[in-house]
Amino acid sequence: MRPPQFRGWPEEVTSRINPPTKTGKLAEDLIREAHDKWIEFIEFIDARAHTRWVFRGCASPSHLFVPSVGRKAETYSPLNEERLFRAFQRSADTMVAVRPLSDWDWLAIAQHHGLPTRLLDWSTNPLVACFFAVASFPTGEDAVVHAYSIPDDDIIDPKKNEDPFSIDRVMYLLPSKSASRIINQRGLFSVHNQPNVPWDPPKMNEFVIPASMRARFRRGLFKMGIDHSHIYPDLGGLCETLKWRFVAGIGIGDPIIG
Repeated sequence: MRPPQFRGWPEEVTSRINPPTKTGKLAEDLIREAHDKWIEFIEFIDARAHTRWVFRGCASPSHLFVPSVGRKAETYSPLNEERLFRAFQRSADTMVAVRPLSDWDWLAIAQHHGLPTRLLDWSTNPLVACFFAVASFPTGEDAVVHAYSIPDDDIIDPKKNEDPFSIDRVMYLLPSKSASRIINQRGLFSVHNQPNVPWDPPKMNEFVIPASMRARFRRGLFKMGIDHSHIYPDLGGLCETLKWRFVAGIGIGDPIIG
């Protein structure tokens, strides 16, 4: 049985779905369409509740599974990739509060702070993945939530696979929970042995959110506590949430909008 909060689109959201100028049958159709699509999404994630399922949200179906370090395929070099990583290690050593224990930890920290790496971000929380799908740019295209069931043998054991640059296939890294963003995002990473080659895994599932519904999905997620201030628990995340609420006109007229 589904949890009660997932039975339908939140009332607060359905009441805001249409501008005041839209009335009658058109308004009813839009509310019904949003409600049905949300139920379809909940059924999609309910069917993938096993702990091996992980999720990634993308702002466009055209986005490929290519990590940041390999997105300029014509100039990618494995040697330069490792040199970049080692330079980060040397320079960042005095900037971390607790020294990472392994190259895997270093790689996760580098990805977290924006260094081009062979990692792609995923989440065990499908609502977090949905947020990234609908809140990212470009906003004018359909968004997509990818779902993948990780094979047992494709989870990295850092004690057995010590070198991130020696894996022979795409595998998954469960990072140490040292950063609040990783904890709040229920984050993990796919690690790509050929970062410049788009990964095309078998049995990848996807849920497409039409461009016209992205704003409605984002409002629904907000009512469930999934927004920038949850994903990024710092002043930047708080300001992004309040800025979005200001632009969207959500709660700004209330005496307290927190």
